[in-house]
Amino acid sequence: MREEQIAAYLQHKMPDAREIAVSQIWRIPGGASRETWSFDASWQEDGSRRERGFIVRRDPEASLLETERYVEFRVYQALQGTGVPVPEVYWLETDPQWLERPFFVMGRLPGEASAQALIAGAFAQNRDTIAQQKAEILARIHSLDWSTSSGLGLDFLGVPDGPDRCGQQEIDRWEGIMRQQMLEPQPALELALAWLRAHQPVAQKVTLVHADYRTGNFLVEGDRITGVLDWEMVHLGDPLEDVAWACLRAWRWAGDARIGGLMPRQEFYQRYEEASGLKVDPESIRFWEVLGNLKAAVIFLTGGRSFCEGRSKDAIHAFTAYLNPDIEVEILRLID
Repeated sequence: MREEQIAAYLQHKMPDAREIAVSQIWRIPGGASRETWSFDASWQEDGSRRERGFIVRRDPEASLLETERYVEFRVYQALQGTGVPVPEVYWLETDPQWLERPFFVMGRLPGEASAQALIAGAFAQNRDTIAQQKAEILARIHSLDWSTSSGLGLDFLGVPDGPDRCGQQEIDRWEGIMRQQMLEPQPALELALAWLRAHQPVAQKVTLVHADYRTGNFLVEGDRITGVLDWEMVHLGDPLEDVAWACLRAWRWAGDARIGGLMPRQEFYQRYEEASGLKVDPESIRFWEVLGNLKAAVIFLTGGRSFCEGRSKDAIHAFTAYLNPDIEVEILRLID
């Protein structure tokens, strides 16, 4: 991605801008399902010089997970002004002439997303305040009116047939991806699917589900969360799916039992219950934690397949093959 490419696109989208200058282009690490690039831009408009930081979310050549960029873009649009901190989005582009592959452009928010910095670095002294916000923002997401008739117009995400069908919807989704992507038999994941089919909970309500809500997917500046990122897997479903995903062993970055490296599990439950008015049912959490581990394992299968088929040379896609045995052990522990 080059300065002149981005400048040409900005000129295309901002015809009144003059003397556009693009600088500080760099790819933000991570983003295994979509490339994330940051850049600065300045331009002359209406007699004054303007400056802004931007983020480009570009489709990769190969991915851990195939997601629809329109969905993430549309959800960011819908969440503006709701109290859920998200970036402002500007343009969704499907024409590959500009940056080789489809992408969308959004504003750059202040803050850092590093889980390690939050746990042991500069933000550690604010850990308790950030933990409280983490629970409160998740509760806010689950309180949003997603309907078209009276709310945000997010019915297009696919409304489950009822609160008792949220689990089956996600079982079907991830079983389908698993069968499409696996390169060899997956007995532990087959066992997980059988267990999940027999233990489906009934959701207290159908809500917007972020589906990747964890430490590392929100920005922090000082003592506040400035942005919730990475909505690629967003859908409508059981709010406890998000609660359980945040609790997965894979996200316990501090190497202990703290959820996301921030707080004990029961404390997270209590803070979420107080903020949301919903009840955290242990058996429902167990179901969604098993499904969350299954989902993580299936996502890693897609990365391994991309690498084996030569569609990706990214080392992270090769490395995912070594992560699944630990996830399978965690699944067996949970369903024992």
